[in-house]
Amino acid sequence: MTAPIQLTKDDMREGFSRGRTLTQEEWANPQEIKWLDELVAEGCAVVSKEWGYHDNFQCSFRKVTGVKK
Repeated sequence: MTAPIQLTKDDMREGFSRGRTLTQEEWANPQEIKWLDELVAEGCAVVSKEWGYHDNFQCSFRKVTGVKK
């Protein structure tokens, strides 16, 4: 079962333009993962923590931080 979309690409872009950080979990909607990869490639955000498993979080996740313009 695919997770529902929580944030659109425009929502993410808006948050990143304000310098916000997004923690994306492994079970995020595949479209959200794709959009986030695209925003990183466009220079709107940078990966501040690569995908990885962390016991205290109990799943794999990554952190992506916005680039204020």
